[in-house]
Formats: sequence, structure tokens, C-alpha cells
Amino acid sequence: MLTPLRAMELFKSTVQARGENLDHQGVLIETLDGQQVFASENSDSLFNPASVMKLATSLAALKTLGPDYRYRTDVRADGRVDPATHRLDGDLVIKGSADPMFSRIDAQELGTQIVRCGVSRVTGSLRIAGPFYYFATGYRCNLSRETSASKLRDALRRAGVIIEGPTVFGAASGEALVSHYSDRLIRILLYQNAVSSNAIAEVVGESIGGPQAIQDFLIRNAGVAEKDIFVGRPSGLDVNRITPRAALQVVRALITVLADHSLEPEDAMPVAGVDSGTLRTRFAEDGIRGSVIAKTGTLVTIDNGVSTLVGLARTRSRGTLLFAIFDSDGGVKGYRKVQDQFLSEVIKENGGGLQSPRVEDALANNPREAFSQIIPRPPTDPSKTATAD
Repeated sequence: MLTPLRAMELFKSTVQARGENLDHQGVLIETLDGQQVFASENSDSLFNPASVMKLATSLAALKTLGPDYRYRTDVRADGRVDPATHRLDGDLVIKGSADPMFSRIDAQELGTQIVRCGVSRVTGSLRIAGPFYYFATGYRCNLSRETSASKLRDALRRAGVIIEGPTVFGAASGEALVSHYSDRLIRILLYQNAVSSNAIAEVVGESIGGPQAIQDFLIRNAGVAEKDIFVGRPSGLDVNRITPRAALQVVRALITVLADHSLEPEDAMPVAGVDSGTLRTRFAEDGIRGSVIAKTGTLVTIDNGVSTLVGLARTRSRGTLLFAIFDSDGGVKGYRKVQDQFLSEVIKENGGGLQSPRVEDALANNPREAFSQIIPRPPTDPSKTATAD
């Protein structure tokens, strides 16, 4: 059932007045249950979602691993430890499991724990086993495994662990010394989506099987038709494709998965005008602020410029509305202004916005402030903590 919005006509006229082609714009706005449609324009056409693809990655990760999942990194001593000299005659082994936010703070804390376990000098190599990445804010893409290993080695040295041999890559073996557990997956995903971190999304995607696994998941579990989706990168970099209708299927499935764990949409997506990140200054005016929970997407050079916005808006007279806005082949900054005007008018036309219960910035504190745990030797009951073994 189509219930037209006056705001949709304003959107069309604004786009055309800018000299943009309506064929390059996709819009779908409907009720949470999908029974009532308020706006639709090219809703079954394929568009490049840019970083909105991170919502699909989030959905697949939450369903596959669960919101309380923690990535585990083990440190092993492959050789004899002399308790008198605190020397390991052998290799120090780091067994990674694709922790997407293992940082300098984590590495230094890990080094401190290694020293406390009786190892301050390693005569052999630093051996990296499994997928290990070193997260650094400000990097849009992942550091290479060689650079990640080098930064880890430096952090361990600063913490008092001297490694005499080279850095090598090989299999995991040896006796467990200490284990590092990441923050909960749901917290990682909120940070990923709020600041739109490509580096985190790529590693999260790798941890659940990569782009093809995400695409297969959407087709099997989210009701997305095969013709309506192409996942090229978990982060949304480069070329990906999805229809506005499929994008709302992803949002609806994400809301359902979160609800199954007594979580709200704002536990995985930023609140506009409240949370740090790409939506911090958008939809911040009175009557709108806090009512939009969404994911942005931006590509400047691919598809002649892409700006996307997908998520939900809580309104007073219509309840929760799901929206997908895909603008391509035009100026990104201009499209953002059009989106903000359009969605704000939609909310006003439906009685104004209902503010999220969370009114404070969820990322106000340093996102790398010791969210993780470091445990000397693995837990005796590994079933108590999820791992990526």
C-alpha cells in the first residue's frame, strides 16, 4: 500500500533543480513491518551502497558469532623457559584470530603480562600464526601482516620483552602463556559503523568467511534475492551493489537479530546528532535530534560520486519508519544536504521525531580504552568465552 509523502515530491524537485538525473537516485521508505510504503523511487534498481555495506557485514557477523563474541589472541612459548633468567630458548608465538581492534594499548598490556609470566628475553623468533592485524586509528585500510607484526614487536620491546630472532610467519605450537580477548563484538560493530572504519569491517568480514560468505548469508537468511545483491568488499570499498528494497531487508533482519538478544538498533548503529562519527552533526536540530539511527556511505570517485543513507527514523504519528536513500552520479556534499532536508521533512510530516533512549555519545570516551581482557593462560573452561579457534 503506497501512502505518498509530500516530502518525496520536494526531494524529486530538489534533485532535478540541481541538474541530477532521477534515474541515478534510489529511495524506499516504509513501515517497520513493511506493510505500508511511503516513498519509492527505483527501489528495485541496483546501486552502489558504499559503506552501507557495513550493515550487511554487521548482520552476518552478529548472526554467525553473536553480540557477546570476543576475538582471542594467544601467546605461546615454543621452547624452554628458564625461570631464573626469564629467558625463552625458542620462539614466542602469537596465534591470531582476526581481532579487528587489537591496538597499541592491547599490545603493551600483552607485553606486560608476558613479562609477568616469566619471559623477558626470547632467543628465537617472533612467530605470527593465523590472521593477526594491528589496528591503528586514522588508517582507512588494514595494515599489512608484516607492518602489524613490526608494530607488535616494537610494543612488546617497550613493555620489556626483547626478541633476538627475526619475525616469521608459520604454524602455532608451544605452551600457552597468556590470552587476549577483544571487546564484545557488538561494541566493535558500533564503533565500526559510527566512524565507518573500513579497516575494522574488512577484518570482521574476513573472520566470518569474506565477501562471498556475507553475500550467501544475505541470500539464505535475510531473504535478499540473488539478483539484488553483490558484495565485493565487507567494508563497502570499491564496487558493491544492492537495491533499496534489499537494503531495508538487511536493516529489518538486523533489528530482529538485535531484538533476539534484547538489544536496540542503536546498539549497532549510531544515533544521528548524538554519537561521534559520520552522523555527529547531521539531523541535530530540535525535534529531529536523536530520532534517526542509520549508516552513511560515501564514495567520491567510484560511480561518479556516491552518497547513501540507510536506517530507521522514529516518528510520533507513524512509529518506526525504515528508509534507504541512494544518490549517485553527483556531488557527495550536495547529496548529503538533500538527504538531510528530505528525511527531516519526512519526520516532520509524520508528527516529528521520537528521541532515542540513549541521549549521550556512546563513543565519547576513547574507543581504545581497555575494552579488552588479558588473561594469563587460557581459561580452564574455554566454553565460557567465545574464541575464533
